[in-house]
Parts: sequence; C-alpha cells; structure tokens
Amino acid sequence: MKPIALLWARRLLALLLPAIAGLIWTLSSRACGVVLSPLLIVGAMLAENRRWRFLAALAYFGVGGAALPSEVQSFFGSGWIVGIGLWVLSSTLLAAPWAWASRDWRVVAVLLIEALPPLGFFGWLSPLALAGVLYPGLGLMGFAFGLAILWTLAVLVQTQSSTSAIKLAMVVSAALSGVAVWANASYAPPVAHAGWVGVNTQVGRETDDVMAEVARNQDWIDQAAGVVRPEAKSKSTAGAKKQGGAVVVLPEDVAGTWWPGTAAQVRAAMRPGDVWLVGASVLGAQHWDGRYLNAVVGLGRDGDALLFASPVPVPGGMWKPWAGEKSYTASHWWEPVRTVAGVRTWAAICYDQGLAWPWLQALAQRPAVVLRVSNYWYEPAGAVAPRVEAATTAAWARLMGAAVVTAVNRSQMLRYASR
Repeated sequence: MKPIALLWARRLLALLLPAIAGLIWTLSSRACGVVLSPLLIVGAMLAENRRWRFLAALAYFGVGGAALPSEVQSFFGSGWIVGIGLWVLSSTLLAAPWAWASRDWRVVAVLLIEALPPLGFFGWLSPLALAGVLYPGLGLMGFAFGLAILWTLAVLVQTQSSTSAIKLAMVVSAALSGVAVWANASYAPPVAHAGWVGVNTQVGRETDDVMAEVARNQDWIDQAAGVVRPEAKSKSTAGAKKQGGAVVVLPEDVAGTWWPGTAAQVRAAMRPGDVWLVGASVLGAQHWDGRYLNAVVGLGRDGDALLFASPVPVPGGMWKPWAGEKSYTASHWWEPVRTVAGVRTWAAICYDQGLAWPWLQALAQRPAVVLRVSNYWYEPAGAVAPRVEAATTAAWARLMGAAVVTAVNRSQMLRYASR
C-alpha cells in the first residue's frame, strides 16, 4: 500500500473508532459504551497532528452527544437552533484539549482536566468510568489502576513511544490485567439494604397553579404509598421493620418547590418508622447565580431536613444566573455522604450521573448506597440521556462496591399511553 493510502487509512481509523465508541454510548444503558470508551484514546494516538487529534475527539463527543438537540428541544421547547448550538459548543470544548494530547502522559492529564471543573461541569462520556468495569470494589485504588491501564494503552498505540516505555507499558498492562481478572472473579455485587425501596413515578412537571400542585403532589404520594404497602408484606421490608421501617426513595424534583404544605402532605401518607427521601427544589441562601437547590429532602420521625443537593445543576436548564431567583445555584460544589437509617448514603441526582466530577466526590467518601434519582418528564421513550446516565452510574457504583437504589419520574403521558 502506498504511503498516502496508509496515511488516509490511519486518519480514517482515527475518526471512525472514536465515533463508534460514541455511538455505542447512545444505544444501551449497559456498560458497552464504557468498555469501548478507550477507543477515544486510540483515535487520538493514531492521529498525526493537533488538527486530526481534535477531529478524532470531536467524532467521539459529537456522535455521543448527537441526541442533545432533540433533548434540548424537549426540555426547553426553544427550537432546534439552541439545541444544535449547545451540541456543537459542548462537543468542541470537550474535544479541544485532545489536540494537545500528543503524548501518553498528556492523555492522562486531559482525562483529569475534563473530569474536574470547569470542563467537568459538562464532561460526560468519560473513559475514567472504565475503572468500575475492570476493578470493581477497589475504590480509589481501582481508580488509580484504571488511569494506569489507560496510560498503557496510550503508550502502546503511540508511534513515538520509546522501546523502554513500550516494555514498561506491557509489564504494567499484564500486571493490571491480572488484577482485573482477580477483582472481577472475587467481586460480589452488593444488594440494597433491607427495606430500601426505590419508587418510579409518572407525573408531569411543576406548574404555577397552587391547587393543581396539591393534586399533582398527591398523585406521586399515592403512587409511592401504593408501592410501599405491598413491600411491607415482603421479607425484605419485614426485616427492615424490626430495624425501624422502610426507606422510601423518590425521584429528582418530583415534589417541585418544597413548601411546609408539601411536607405535611407527605407525612400524612407515611407509616410510623418510615423514612422518605423526596426529590425537590429547595429555596436556599441567595448566591450570585441563584438560590434554588436541586435537592433530596429526608422526612422521618425527627422532622425533615435537606440531605443532598446536586453540585452540578444542568447548565442552561437549571443553572441560569441571568434568570435571577429562578436559577439553581452551582455554588454548592461538594456533596457529602450522609447517614440514613444507619447506612452511609450518597445521591446521584439526574444530570450529575453522567459526569465524572460528582462521582469523584463520591469515590473519595465511599458510600455504601447510591441513590440514583432522575426526572425525565420531558424525555420521549428511548431517549439517550437516561442510557448514558444509567451506564455511568452502574460503572462508578461498581468501582465503589455500592448498592444502587433507583427512582425515576417519567412523563404522565407515558402512563396513559401504556394503558
């Protein structure tokens, strides 16, 4: 094959492999996209200069985020121009650092740069999640091993690597492969604690009509109570009853704006000894970028309290400083683990699930239970974002050895369509 043909074959692979990986992310909520995400690194290392490295990364993030325009249209109802603009902007910003990733150590640096703010506020599809597939239950050590295995891949694909670097990468890769085999063979997937119940609801979005909101709240409360009552007869909840009751997990922002009246409605449906964890918009202290928190409120025997708040409200959707008090603040950067019913618990709230930055916070704290709470009232059936978030959650929770309790709200229209 002529040199020019070899060059173009290499360029084609540099674009095609990352694009395939990006596409697989969108097709399944399983870990297929996570497993293939290192093809981004392969594509970047095959590219011969900055422009082609940028294009390789753009293929990955562009294809992986291709559903963004339609989802922005569903969420905002603002037309396709805004959605296409956000898609192009986010893909370009995430692809740009890869133009610099000409060496193996730079690949590791870019992976970390895109996991941390400010790029970490929208840095989804991260290959860092691969650590959860390879090294389940190993926590921070598994994360370090994951970074190391991605470094070896960059060394082995890169044509400029020295012989000594290649030999070192092969030794490290063989050792880490052995650790991965051992970790997966010995890993026992955790089971959610007895009595923890995730409730999927189907209600519409919050409105400005007070009476309509009272009825909407009663709707999801009744749906939750209908799930909890049968669970009370099961062995799992029977075991929890001896410990004080069930822990009922509800979706992100299912309650809308949290008022004292909302708490009273929920308490009227609670059984003695139960704890309800309810997604809501909570008014907090005024920050420069807003005053709402996308939060999980806990209700129990001793009252109610704000337990968790999203560190990354959706940019442009919930985080919008130009809207004044209607904006959800991003000033809450750190989400601590809380003890709920004696269990170390952490919440992954919708958009946060797809990003590496919130998961690094969880990894540093090592919770026993992760609450995966989402609200897809605006999403049509088969939407891409829920798949990416589910796959990313599964990988990171697996890395920590944490059980996942899921609660999702979907459009009320889907309920009627399924009848």
